[in-house]
Amino acid sequence: MNEVEFDRALSKFLDDDECEQVSEAMFGLIRSAFTAGWRAAMGSDLKGIMNVEGRP
Repeated sequence: MNEVEFDRALSKFLDDDECEQVSEAMFGLIRSAFTAGWRAAMGSDLKGIMNVEGRP
């Protein structure tokens, strides 16, 4: 497979509806994990140490 064929196959794969659904699911999982960590940090002593709310 040459580079042009590879690029076409990759593009076709990325444009597929199933790939889009998997990407959305992965993003949702990552966002949920980040949100859980963020909420945990806000309720811990880190809140007083770090400027996590954007205020001095």
